Amino acid sequence: MKISLTDFVDFVTRSGLPKLTLVRQLKHRGEYNTLRDFYRPLREAMIRAHADALGKRHVPASIAGAWDWGVDRRRRHFEELARAYLGWWGRKRLTWFEPGWDVLELGALSMSINPELGLRIDGRPTMVKLYFKERPLSHKYADIVTKLMEMSLGEQAPAGAQMAVLDIRRRNLHCRAPKPHLEALVRGEMAALTTMWSRV
Repeated sequence: MKISLTDFVDFVTRSGLPKLTLVRQLKHRGEYNTLRDFYRPLREAMIRAHADALGKRHVPASIAGAWDWGVDRRRRHFEELARAYLGWWGRKRLTWFEPGWDVLELGALSMSINPELGLRIDGRPTMVKLYFKERPLSHKYADIVTKLMEMSLGEQAPAGAQMAVLDIRRRNLHCRAPKPHLEALVRGEMAALTTMWSRV
């Protein structure tokens, strides 16, 4: 049973019947398909801007020439997100390092943990998960994401690295303080998801 980090956090931040509905959707959605990955082209442009040292201009340039925007509903979203991302970037000194990835396992559940960006932000190594959604990023969402990144990637991260989630639309980098008690919550939710999965 394989899910993504985003899938799991969506599960944790719901309550009651919506949790069960989400599990049913995840179980029956089929294999990953790039055509269903709405933000993939923009996400890849952001990664390349840093990993290949292409600079700020690469993000809007790459999305401007990539599609027939007359028939692609992503245009408004992508342009808005690109402006917001460059606004967050601002005058920060950002240098790339490979963020790494891992698979966190608990029983039958395998969860891929894959922050998109490894950035030294004004010298501080930071592993960044990108958040594209329109609704504001909640503190609970950020806490769970950074805890999962810490649990799976902490040992391979550069010394002094911080785990963070970037709410792109609001240009807000959430760097959450470590909360040891969250591991119990995470493992409990993973067990709950596994149980629901077996019964839907």
